[in-house]
Amino acid sequence: MSRATEVNVSSQAAPNDQQTRNEKPEFVLHDGPPFANGPLHIGHALNKILKDITCRFQLALGKRIKFVPGWDCHGLPIELKAVEQAQERTTSRHVSADPIQIREAAESLATGAIAEQKASFRQWGIMADWGNPWKTMDADFEIRQLEVFSTMVKKGLINRRFKPVHWSPSSRTALAEAEVEYREDHKSTAAYVKYPMEFRIDDQVSTIGLLIWTTTPWTLPANKAIAVNTNLEYWHIKSRKHGHVVIAKGALPGAKEYLGEDYEVIQMIHGRYLAKREYFDPIELKHIRKKAKPRPILHADFVSPSTGTGLVHIAPGHGMDDYDLCLKHGIAAFTPVDDAGCFSNPVLPRGRHDSLNGKPVLGQGTEAVLEVFDLVGALVKRHVFVHKYPYDWRTKQPLIIRATEQWFADVGQIQAEALESLNAVKFVPETGKDRLMSFVTNRKEWCISRQRAWGVPIPALYHTLSGKAILTAESVDHIITQIKSRGIAAWWSDEDTDPEWVAPSIRAQNPNSVYRRGKDTMDVWFDSGTSWTQMTKDGNSAPADVYLEGTDQHRGWFQSSLLTYIAQHDHQTQAPFKKLITHGFVLDSAGRKMSKSIGNVISPDEIIGGTLLPVGKDRKHEAMGADALRLWVAMSDYTSDVRVSLAVLQNVHIQLKKYRNTFKFTLGVLRDFEGPMMMQPETLQSAHRMALLQLGHTFRLVHTYHSEGNYSKALSEINRYVVKDLSGFYIESVRDVLYLDQGEVRRQAQSTMLIIHQCLQTMLGPITPLLIEEVWDHSPAYVTVNYPHPLQIVWADHQKGLDLFHDARVALDMPTLSKALAAVHAAQESARSKDLMGSGVSCYVRLQVQACDGEGSDVLSCFDRYRSELAMMFAVSAVELDGKGVSPAHGWAGEWMASEEFDVKGVKVIAHVHKPSKAKCIRCWRFLAPPDVPKDAALCDRCDTVIEQLTLKSPELFESVPQAAAAGEEGQEGGRV
Repeated sequence: MSRATEVNVSSQAAPNDQQTRNEKPEFVLHDGPPFANGPLHIGHALNKILKDITCRFQLALGKRIKFVPGWDCHGLPIELKAVEQAQERTTSRHVSADPIQIREAAESLATGAIAEQKASFRQWGIMADWGNPWKTMDADFEIRQLEVFSTMVKKGLINRRFKPVHWSPSSRTALAEAEVEYREDHKSTAAYVKYPMEFRIDDQVSTIGLLIWTTTPWTLPANKAIAVNTNLEYWHIKSRKHGHVVIAKGALPGAKEYLGEDYEVIQMIHGRYLAKREYFDPIELKHIRKKAKPRPILHADFVSPSTGTGLVHIAPGHGMDDYDLCLKHGIAAFTPVDDAGCFSNPVLPRGRHDSLNGKPVLGQGTEAVLEVFDLVGALVKRHVFVHKYPYDWRTKQPLIIRATEQWFADVGQIQAEALESLNAVKFVPETGKDRLMSFVTNRKEWCISRQRAWGVPIPALYHTLSGKAILTAESVDHIITQIKSRGIAAWWSDEDTDPEWVAPSIRAQNPNSVYRRGKDTMDVWFDSGTSWTQMTKDGNSAPADVYLEGTDQHRGWFQSSLLTYIAQHDHQTQAPFKKLITHGFVLDSAGRKMSKSIGNVISPDEIIGGTLLPVGKDRKHEAMGADALRLWVAMSDYTSDVRVSLAVLQNVHIQLKKYRNTFKFTLGVLRDFEGPMMMQPETLQSAHRMALLQLGHTFRLVHTYHSEGNYSKALSEINRYVVKDLSGFYIESVRDVLYLDQGEVRRQAQSTMLIIHQCLQTMLGPITPLLIEEVWDHSPAYVTVNYPHPLQIVWADHQKGLDLFHDARVALDMPTLSKALAAVHAAQESARSKDLMGSGVSCYVRLQVQACDGEGSDVLSCFDRYRSELAMMFAVSAVELDGKGVSPAHGWAGEWMASEEFDVKGVKVIAHVHKPSKAKCIRCWRFLAPPDVPKDAALCDRCDTVIEQLTLKSPELFESVPQAAAAGEEGQEGGRV
């Protein structure tokens, strides 16, 4: 692969002297691992290229870079693919239950995906330690992860509880909050249902309905209580169809809508009264009246009349708040739902459960429940409700809340230290701090167990008879020792009750007991969250300088890394990162997320290949290369969502072409440069000094923006410099000198251009390294022999060199000279619009300073200091000054003139451009030749001297050369001699 498509990373690894290299300060960017599944997408490009730009700039500051790529290898998507492959190879219906086959297939899939992704990363010019990546499926990684887990066990942070968790029926596993995404357009079948409560009406004991509203009617069979708020007022109302019911006062305005009829207000009932009462399940009351057990009405602060009826149905097996409320009152959770999200026995009184069993709760089960409640007269109304609802971020299917026995990390114990550690972290953007702190604050427990085969096992043992879990510091450490010697696959391949996995002390205490190994695996966020152990050989790493990931990682990798790091290090309030940088998502031109169903997905390969751009004259797409992808990343404000579209890519294409053409020009200028440099500040012409001042200003700004991580501003400043300062001023100023002058004058221009050439490469190096490699390959021998590779140059060295040419006088005069140049350009455009002139040299310029006392005298003096060089600076044939004591030397042709007024420190100045009074030189095309000589012999004084010298030095140049050919034609620079 050529350098045009892949960076030779080894050539950029800084100086060869290993001792010198080791003395340099180290910069560590810890890689947030991509998932080892499938090809890379545009989001990967945004992330990895931002990391690479960051590392390359730090390398240019003279630091040693430690950027080790990583991969997240475990998880459901790979496991599902592995199951599919295993099923294709056998006719067995139970292959999905064979963990050995699954793990072997999953490892093979992950290994193949890593190889494919690594090739793409390298094609994009990503500089990394590609020979030593870390992978969450590596044995060393898994051991370090288990050791972190062991530390958390010893600190009492790991426990097993039966409580509600996000459960994915599509994945058949519990999920942590970081694996959950929310959709705003989920449609649920909601219902108003009444539960009977004994109540005295008209001095007689009767029943009154406690009206609840739920968006999950399938949880009604698991009801254990009703919650009210003792601070609210409730009203006893009556309607013809639904009889006596109770709702909160705040819910009265909507009562007619959900009752479907008018109602009568009977009396007020205070919440304190309700909280002391009991109610019954309407189905139990109907079918087993005498055996129906009363259920409590409980107070809960979360009850509000703003949604629903002010009475909340409580199912502790299916709600987080419900569980916490019931836990306080000793009410056990009940979950009549299996792993597939279907109803299971028993859910209704005996003889009534067949209508629900086996039905999915998110479909037929909901309909069946409502039918049962309707049959007993408890259903008041049903309707479709659109709301925010949790989904499995992998399968994109809806979740349920379901109580199961799971392993939890009690992160509430380390919450204070975790939050305190963030105060020392620099966040880019700053809003990231509040976002991460919010997630940490709201997380008390972390469900870390998953019911999968492809992952790191939770090292727990279970008593075969009682089912009691064994998870002690001693048992975990013994299991880790066994994994080190046997390999982690043995956890699944050995006999379930192999006693070698049981710690000797446990066997000694219970010689007749038999234990089996657990099959749960750890949350993949626990895997990648412990990747900080890979930053040093001993696993006890110092914080990384930078973590850089998408904003969704505040609830994912950033949080899991922070919590495991704090848990591992005793009494430490230091995060695993010193700086946290987050970027947004990639959107299309309309602000929509990339989606295959929409058809708006743009792949990195399409950008690199240029296939999204219109075809050229040859009816082929012009490949843009990986630097186009990198340029798109750099020009984007990554702190918010980033857009990519045809218009954006066309702009990228234009910018990249501008850089290439600029380097073509500078390489052409340096083609015959053999040194030495002619850069003595005291003899350097003012145009060169101005160019170096402009370069120094840009160099400092770009350095500042890069240091801040503001790459779009850095690139914007480079673009401004290339277009305005370099192309618009300096190249135009010295073009004539470079083409037509000889000796020291030309060498000064070449020397200045060499500095610009080198500094421009350094500024663009972190962003477009492939282009810089290509430029280096085409650099003349003088450059490659006498200068280091531009991607190895330290920025400070360039800055020191530029500071040597800082001229305070020129720096003060530059704003005035720049205003004059802008006015000259404006006047020229005015003349061109009237077809009065063509190129810039086909005019004379007169600067007329209208007030010549005080400030006016200073302005005139400023122009006068550069009088001999103004024509070169402005790229015109001649410049004259007009003011007190100064008058133009050239006469006026009088045929045409265009003017532009400008202001300098309150002094009015007019830039006049007018027709030259002299003839056009056939060699340099400036109008400085005597007007009284034939056109084909007209030479200015400078060119006449040069021709004379060339005739004596190289007479063969002028033998048998037609005069017209020697003179050339206007517009064809190749015709100049």
